[in-house]
Amino acid sequence: MALTKQELDQWLTYEPETGVFRWVRNTGSIKAGAVAGGKNYHGYRRLCLKGKLHAEHRLAWLAVHGVWPSNEIDHINGVTDDNRIANLRDVPHAVNVQNIQVRRDNSVGLAGVRIEKYSGKYRAQIRHDGVTFQLGVFDVAEDAHAAYLSGKKQLRIVFVPERANNHCD
Repeated sequence: MALTKQELDQWLTYEPETGVFRWVRNTGSIKAGAVAGGKNYHGYRRLCLKGKLHAEHRLAWLAVHGVWPSNEIDHINGVTDDNRIANLRDVPHAVNVQNIQVRRDNSVGLAGVRIEKYSGKYRAQIRHDGVTFQLGVFDVAEDAHAAYLSGKKQLRIVFVPERANNHCD
């Protein structure tokens, strides 16, 4: 049976402005008021409660809304340990995977754009619902990126515009 809001409130407090969980009571070596949980190797915060490991972003949703999220929780700004409620949204998987940052190995630095090895031109492409759409080849990287953003609009893919250009840290 899933953890309820009432059970959560017995063990933890949640600070919506900071995204921090704190223990309500002393348990073993943990003191009431101590910050709960820690980061995993992907950078997401997790905590163990009643013998089960929980993602803090999902617990934050439960703490504020009183119900578990119906979909995936997306970190709007892309910072996986920023669990402020203002930074979280309940979205379908298709939306969550579109709200990703540019990969570190992207030498162009623009989402949806890669440089063609032999011609030196910029190819724009987008992947949606398992299908890759080729959007054209351009002399200028910014033109390819514009084609990518236009493709997202045409496919009605929801994304966060301020993150369309950001590199992963």
